[in-house]
Amino acid sequence: MEIDIIERSWWSYVLRGVLALIFGILFIAYPGATLKTFVILLGIFLIIDGVVNLIRSLIFIFRKEPWGWTLVWGIVGLLLGLILVNHTDFTLGFVAILMGIWVVIMGVAELAMAFDMPPKSGRGVIAVLGVISLGFGIAILAWTAETVYALMVLFGIYLLVAAVMDFIIGIYVGRMQHKEKKEMEEAA
Repeated sequence: MEIDIIERSWWSYVLRGVLALIFGILFIAYPGATLKTFVILLGIFLIIDGVVNLIRSLIFIFRKEPWGWTLVWGIVGLLLGLILVNHTDFTLGFVAILMGIWVVIMGVAELAMAFDMPPKSGRGVIAVLGVISLGFGIAILAWTAETVYALMVLFGIYLLVAAVMDFIIGIYVGRMQHKEKKEMEEAA
C-alpha cells in the first residue's frame, strides 16, 4: 500500500502544533505586553514556521512529491518573520496587515494543498484549517485598527485552533501508519 505524503511528514505537523500551542498560550496569557514584544514573538514564530515549511518542501522535492505550496508557505512566513524581528518599530496597523496577509496566504496554500492531496490522506482536516486560516486572515485585514490586546488574544486563539488541528493530523497519521503496519504484518 502506498504511503501518502502527509504520513511522511507527520513530524512537521506535530512540531508546528507544539509551536502554535506555545505561542498561542503566550499571546493569550500576556495581552498587556508591549507592541515590541508582540512583534518580536510573532516574528520568531513566523521564522520558525517558515523554516519548518522550507525543510518540508525540500523533503518533498527529494521525494518527487508536490512541494510548491509548502515552499510558498515557508518563504512568506520566513520573510515576514525576518521583517518583523528586524523592524520592531512598525505600527500595530502595519503589523496587523502583514499578519493578515500571511494568514490569508497560508489559508489559500492549505486549501490548495488539500485539493492536491489524494483521498484518505487527511486532506479534509487541512482544508478545514485552510478555511479557518482564510477567514481569520480576512477578519484581521477588515479590523486592523483594533487594539493590540484584542489582536493578540485573537491571534492566540487562532494559534490554539491551528495547534489542535495539527495534533489531529498527527494522531490521524499515526493511526493510519499503525493500521498499515498491522495490515502488512498480517499479509506477510
